[in-house]
Amino acid sequence: MKKVIGAFEKVLVSGMDNLTFTTPEVVAKIDTGAFSGVIHAENITETDGILQFDLLGDEKLRLETRNFRTRKVRNTHGGVKKRYLVSLKISIDGEEYETLLGLDDRRKMRFEMLLGRAFLNKFEVMVDTHKNIELDKEWKKMGVKQ
Repeated sequence: MKKVIGAFEKVLVSGMDNLTFTTPEVVAKIDTGAFSGVIHAENITETDGILQFDLLGDEKLRLETRNFRTRKVRNTHGGVKKRYLVSLKISIDGEEYETLLGLDDRRKMRFEMLLGRAFLNKFEVMVDTHKNIELDKEWKKMGVKQ
């Protein structure tokens, strides 16, 4: 049976490479319109093959890895930019996954994390938009009026 998650999920990030750590809970948007996922990071630098970044903008979660790759991504306005991708261990509803996520400064975005179709397909996850509807601020504000 396939796992069913909501359009919004509480996510914990618990590791990268051989590191184990726990982040504060993040509400992620499950974005079926996006192929890949992304997580908020700041101070992203690459020097001599080592990628460093502050996960979720937290200096206490300053991470570094040699295990990364890059790809060009297109934003909603048609612009293209280079994005670093790292494999992170995440937990949703007590179930753990290791997934490739892009790093990007999302301070101005509504959600610190997006999970796209690559995650959904890899782990055979389906989305029920009614599940966890209490996490959807737009629904709280506008849903009844629809």
